[in-house]
Amino acid sequence: MAKYGSTVVTVTISASPGGAAKIITPYVTSISGLAIEALTQQTNPFGATSEEHTPTGLVKTPDIVLSGFFDDTADVGSWTVLKQVAGDIATGSVGRTLVILAATGATFTVTVHLVKTEILCKNGNLTEYATTLRQKSAGAWS
Repeated sequence: MAKYGSTVVTVTISASPGGAAKIITPYVTSISGLAIEALTQQTNPFGATSEEHTPTGLVKTPDIVLSGFFDDTADVGSWTVLKQVAGDIATGSVGRTLVILAATGATFTVTVHLVKTEILCKNGNLTEYATTLRQKSAGAWS
């Protein structure tokens, strides 16, 4: 069985809702889990001694957090690409396309809304960021 390390990971995201794709791999040091979650509803009746769940037929992608070192390099730096713009908070936002190549043959694609980007200042350390992305529509593996 083949194993894969961080050297095969590629992160691409639209620089703004509906905007051009930017490869931001050099600015990302951590990605939270990538998943498609089946939603269920608790369905155990009165008197049951254990909890039961039934699938609802819906799926979702949990929030994805990208983090790394703050970089304001023009056009592709983490701050340049991952800070909110007016289109991120507009009610008609088309979202941003996020594509993560996690391993050979495992690419995760999802349309997301950029919820927030936090700047993390730490005494004696480099400044970092953490960006929370929330699904516009569920992701897909290919």
